[in-house]
Amino acid sequence: MKTFIRTSIVLAAGVAALACSKTETSPPPATEGTIRVKAEFPDYSGPGHALKGETEVTDMQACIFEDGVMTHIFKGLEPGNGTYDLQVGRLAGTLYLLANTDGLVDLEGLKGEGITEDKWLGTAIGGKDGGPVHFFTGSVALGDRPLADIPVSLKRGIARFDLKIKTAGEASVSRIALRNAAGTAYLFPGQQTLSPADAPREDIEASFGTPVTGDRDAVMYAYEQANQGIEIHVDAVIDGRPVSLKENLEGDIERNKIYTVTVRKDKIDVSLEVSFEDWEEGSDTELVPQSEEI
Repeated sequence: MKTFIRTSIVLAAGVAALACSKTETSPPPATEGTIRVKAEFPDYSGPGHALKGETEVTDMQACIFEDGVMTHIFKGLEPGNGTYDLQVGRLAGTLYLLANTDGLVDLEGLKGEGITEDKWLGTAIGGKDGGPVHFFTGSVALGDRPLADIPVSLKRGIARFDLKIKTAGEASVSRIALRNAAGTAYLFPGQQTLSPADAPREDIEASFGTPVTGDRDAVMYAYEQANQGIEIHVDAVIDGRPVSLKENLEGDIERNKIYTVTVRKDKIDVSLEVSFEDWEEGSDTELVPQSEEI
């Protein structure tokens, strides 16, 4: 079972990341009945790296489930030295933290409906403006933890696609597209399937007014998803000849991973790079020309 949360607002772009001060001061100790949560956003590892804005947080909300029932919700959390103070009656249950989901996930409505924890873990989030939302989620079992800072590692819910151009002559790329991509994703990993069975399938495209002639990171993003006929399309000019390259993408798309599309003369290689958390080396997929003319 899953619950689908439809996008209802447009998040502002370019909102500053969590504020940092040049003078670091220790926050006051947590008071009785308060837990202090420290949100952690692990950087990319391996050859990948986080770009400016990829760990920006525009909003933070949280909820607690006890014995399978949502008992607490926290909205509009404001950080203090990178931590969040939550008023709770006791240290019990599981705390779920969600970043950049304000207006996309209605915790008050879900609590009012009496959503179970099993159904909560199958909740899906939609996109906005024809693309995925850059959201993060994480959880931690509270148990008998002390009132010290409780670290919660937040995991990115999307995958990134980088572009590399490796040709002996001149080459430029005017458009790259991911065909038949899922338009919704689960908030949390670990479901039986990588994407909801009824997820709408759509095209994600990136067009460049000035054709790209060199490597470029983050040309597009996509939700984690099961591969149901996903294709990579690239329109390019190689040595003065327009080409349209296409190939089926091998394997599923997993959250937190960087996929590199490498354009070579008359073909594209799609390779999976190791980055962020829990990455594994992926296999390469060779893409061949669809036609000589765009």
